[in-house]
Amino acid sequence: MRRIRELEFHDWLLLPLVAVCIGCAIWLSTTAIDSFRAEHGGLAGEMTVEDCVYADTDDGPEWTCSGPFVSADGAVHIDVVTIHDRFREPLEDGTTVAGTVSSPSADTLYTDEQLWMWLAGGSVVFFGIALYHLLPIVRGRAEEVAPPPAVDPEQAAVAERIRGFLEEWDHVFQPPAPVRVAAAVDEPKRTNLAIWKVMAGWLLLGLTIAGMVWHLALWERQQDALLTGSALGTVTATRLGADDRIEVTFSDGTGVDWWVRWTPRDADSYPEGGQVPLRYDPTRPDEAVPEYREFFEIEPRGRSVLVQLVLLPGIVLAWAWTWRLGRWALGALRRGRPAEAHVTVAELHWGTEPTSFWLKIRSDGRTWYQRIVWDRRLVRWLDRNPWHGGRAPLRVELRRCPGLRRMYLVDAAGVGRLWPASTARSRPPRNYELSPVRLSSLGFSEPAVRHLKILLALAVLAGGGWLLAGFAGAAYLLALIGGYQLWGGGAPWRGFYAVRPGR
Repeated sequence: MRRIRELEFHDWLLLPLVAVCIGCAIWLSTTAIDSFRAEHGGLAGEMTVEDCVYADTDDGPEWTCSGPFVSADGAVHIDVVTIHDRFREPLEDGTTVAGTVSSPSADTLYTDEQLWMWLAGGSVVFFGIALYHLLPIVRGRAEEVAPPPAVDPEQAAVAERIRGFLEEWDHVFQPPAPVRVAAAVDEPKRTNLAIWKVMAGWLLLGLTIAGMVWHLALWERQQDALLTGSALGTVTATRLGADDRIEVTFSDGTGVDWWVRWTPRDADSYPEGGQVPLRYDPTRPDEAVPEYREFFEIEPRGRSVLVQLVLLPGIVLAWAWTWRLGRWALGALRRGRPAEAHVTVAELHWGTEPTSFWLKIRSDGRTWYQRIVWDRRLVRWLDRNPWHGGRAPLRVELRRCPGLRRMYLVDAAGVGRLWPASTARSRPPRNYELSPVRLSSLGFSEPAVRHLKILLALAVLAGGGWLLAGFAGAAYLLALIGGYQLWGGGAPWRGFYAVRPGR
């Protein structure tokens, strides 16, 4: 349970990826086994095409065809099987396709003898990706510690004397406590701009999500407005293919006959010869839709599905921010208790620059590690009190936020309230390296080349959002990036040490 509580936000984001990879691996494995059985010991025969279903995929339009199957010796008849392969163009009704099935009760026809090899290879790849991301989460920091190497006694004695010498000079140069008296925790604080930055990011994300939903609804209404033609179609065929679709024939305003196929929710309600009201776009009558769509399984438009997928991470992040802000509000009502904290910065093991402030909190004989929202007041305070940049502890008061996972509001003496950007855990984060604050680097921004790369990436992202949903899409994607960056601490994009303390 403790290991679950110590999972970070990016770990929870990786768990769905792991689940998807495992699901894909299982699906590919079962399909590979079925294909292997069909090619080695299955039934060979022919399928007569009865129906082809359209699908709009990333590779373009594709068609999946199905129909009855008869074995080569005529002993086995299967009412409906679906060809595993997809086609760029629909096959004509009545076309025969040779292949094999795994058993008399199978529902899939295979035409490629080496398909199971490719499926098995894909399954291994997905299992490997899942294990690659899952093992670090499960193991955490429980790694084997190698025994310390043997040390020469003489070298150990020399090192001990040097260490003692440095500690003496450390105390000599450390300024006495009365030189700069820190303000009490309950004294008036500077303006807390960090909370307003968080609130602005949260509200902006919510507004852009609402804008995307509004844009999607407007686009759907515009598409429905194009369906100006109406007709009364006649059911000419029923229970076609594996989806039990019906075929409806109708005449447009010019007298030309068209036919469409739909999947009814209740196939028995639409017998052959029955009538179905429908609507269509006069410029594209072959894409007619039923008047009462609730009685049919109509696939959503491709653009609607894409917008919903893009909205999903934003909705999850907005909900998570709402939950965190609620915990902050309730935690602010609790009484604080004294503690000590050391200020550190976190650098990714594969990165080059710090990303956030972390506090090493000591309270009641225990040590907790918690990320905090980047705060300009803390930078100024560290500049005025250099010995607190990783050496001397900082007097704080802790107010625990309600919830299963531990989280503290930290009131720091002379600084003000520091807002948590993660839960408190008993072990350092495994993907970061915590180090003291480099006060000499304050006021220096990162190279201009990196700024240009960031601006170019944001421009490309905003352009993709504009093509998807106009201004609302561009604003949403930028707000999503900003909201996720605030979730992880919200360091300035110019660089962690870019802010000049005197300003």
